[in-house]
Amino acid sequence: MEGHPDAADHQQNASNQAQTAALATLLDAAGLESADLLTALQTLAEAKRAALRPPEQGKSIYQDKELVYEDEDAFIYRRGDTKNKIYYLRIYDKKSKKPYIKSLSVRDRVKALTKARLIYQELLGKIDKGERLKAITTQELIDIYLGGLEKTVTDIPKVGITPETYRVKRYFLSKWNEYINFLGYKNTPIDKIPADKTRDYGIWSLNQPKKDGTPRSREHINKTIAEIKKAYREVAVRNKYISRDQIPEIDPLKQEIHDGYKKDILTIEQYEKLWKYMLYKWIPEKGISNHEKQKRVIFYNAIGLLYNTGLRPKELLGLKVNEITKNEADTPELQKTHLKIKIRKDNSKTGRSRVLVVPIKKRVERIKSAYKELGIDHEPQDYLLFNPSGNDRKSYTRQSLDHRLQQVLRRSGLKAELEAEGRKISLYSSRHAFITWRLRYGNVPIHLLSKAVGTSIKMIEQTYGHIEVEKQTELLTKGQGYAQKAEIDLKSNVEVEEF
Repeated sequence: MEGHPDAADHQQNASNQAQTAALATLLDAAGLESADLLTALQTLAEAKRAALRPPEQGKSIYQDKELVYEDEDAFIYRRGDTKNKIYYLRIYDKKSKKPYIKSLSVRDRVKALTKARLIYQELLGKIDKGERLKAITTQELIDIYLGGLEKTVTDIPKVGITPETYRVKRYFLSKWNEYINFLGYKNTPIDKIPADKTRDYGIWSLNQPKKDGTPRSREHINKTIAEIKKAYREVAVRNKYISRDQIPEIDPLKQEIHDGYKKDILTIEQYEKLWKYMLYKWIPEKGISNHEKQKRVIFYNAIGLLYNTGLRPKELLGLKVNEITKNEADTPELQKTHLKIKIRKDNSKTGRSRVLVVPIKKRVERIKSAYKELGIDHEPQDYLLFNPSGNDRKSYTRQSLDHRLQQVLRRSGLKAELEAEGRKISLYSSRHAFITWRLRYGNVPIHLLSKAVGTSIKMIEQTYGHIEVEKQTELLTKGQGYAQKAEIDLKSNVEVEEF
């Protein structure tokens, strides 16, 4: 019945529900919550009730000062030394004993107070948890972390980090920054990035194409993830930018478990094919200049040094002429073939010096002769291997030697052969070959081998534990005979002094 009280109540309720629904839609569209709206309404009501305050005179920094809440440590103000008259928020953090100051970018008092209260409520939680009020972006976090690491860079292993390690860590974090930019969080403070939004970094990284078309290493990606989390722990958490539960969540990639040897090496037959190709086809190639020919001679003998010493590529590249000498303790016969090498501690991965005697005399002489052909005489302090095309006599880089290695592998047909077998060879493969061949064919005692190559017995056993050293005379003799044809001396004694 028209005019009935129940009908009027029903209409009023319907109107209220419609208004509530419209308000909820408006809040969702603005990205606000009901608590944000309540704060704004309370502020507006207080502003209407409050009398207008006369502006402060002079050029005092804090003009039109007004408390955000009943908290003497938090207020808004205008700067007296500027003309823009926008409001600022100042909150004093008693724990850090430092003020937090932020421009509110508005001139209207009501808007400034509303904005300040929303920020205040957010920052109050940070203060209570002892976190820093100042926020940093991902790039700033990386800069702080790398800046700290850079101070520890040294050529002496175990004292700090080597330049190569620093370069790798910088690369790891650059990939993380690339991913954060991909997610659209480039300028977002790290405490504002939802921890669960970064879980797929591993999959994203795995799907990034490489220049050479080869798949990315899951092990490498997982190492990157570990370094990323370390950066957040040592910078963001330690310095109170975020709490521990705000460290990004990143799912590691599943990896195949390797029980033993996992490094690819050339077989002795393949090594013979490699050096014969270089000696008989690559070095005497028609149409190349004498300069290029001598550089090829240097590279050919450098590869021979790696395969006959077990040196890490870095150790060979850092080897100086005055660290290669005759071993006075050797017989005159051994002195015709062997030389003593000193690996100084700042050129060793372990940070320990070592000395070994190995059959490399002819190779060292060939290298020096090649430089003489180019009009260059080695000085005692020179690196054995330096770029003859430069004037600074700096050591060859690992990249330049590896580039030549990949070239000769490809041109000799070995690269295609190796790829068909799912194997990949690098400069470092020579070290693994040295250890493997001496365990398998040379019958070199493992304790002596560990000293020669500068690693622990435990590491050799873990990495090469699948190799059973053949004791049978027939197999041992056969292996050594073939290795000698391939320019590998497995019978020579390895003498080591470690200090």
